Amino acid sequence: MFLNEFRLVGDFIHALAILLLISNIIRTRSCYSVSGLTIILYTIVFSFRYLDLFVFYSNFTIYNRAYKIYYLISSYLLLLLIYVIFRKTRDRVNKNFSIFGYFIIACLLAIGTYWLDKYHSSNEGLEFFWRCSIFLEIFAIIPQMNLIHKQGSIDKVMLYYIMMLGFYRAFYIVNWFYRYQTEDFWEPIGFYSGCVQTLVYLVFFIHIYPQLNKQIKITLVEEKIDPNPPSLVKTFV
Repeated sequence: MFLNEFRLVGDFIHALAILLLISNIIRTRSCYSVSGLTIILYTIVFSFRYLDLFVFYSNFTIYNRAYKIYYLISSYLLLLLIYVIFRKTRDRVNKNFSIFGYFIIACLLAIGTYWLDKYHSSNEGLEFFWRCSIFLEIFAIIPQMNLIHKQGSIDKVMLYYIMMLGFYRAFYIVNWFYRYQTEDFWEPIGFYSGCVQTLVYLVFFIHIYPQLNKQIKITLVEEKIDPNPPSLVKTFV
């Protein structure tokens, strides 16, 4: 498979976003602003998608194999950091947020799109898990966005993390267009799922992000301004 510059950039941004998140958790020794449910969903996504690593007859380039191993190791490392090492710093605001429904929807979509005979793989089991991972990835970032919305603020690292994930999906959309033009290869499931994901990020930055940190700024301003400042006479009495 030909690697074009759009996919290369998309993969690099994606990998860098994950590395940024891991390094920030270790540096601050806190995972307060990180949704464990989002990391669980991404771990399931990568575990399902890269089951072909364990198929001996799979033909991978070193590039593909390296990224797949990186995504798997980094996902399980994040789970270790959030649920074991720094579990006491976790914000439990999302503890009642159910992700089971997302999993069911992803499975139903994977089954429902099976009529696309042209895109069947030689291994139907791996094909099902791959499709399920593609659809599940659409929902993976939603618990993180929900956590940010409920906290009412977002730090710079988390902002960069979400922005980089959004750019990663955008570059992959261009990648599908480019491959269709140059290789006559078309993957409708990956393309349309990527478009939906990109829309999710756009909705976040258009409707949710402008509202973040506003309440904190208002509170800080109110604390700095005293409507009844003490007079000089009272101060020295």
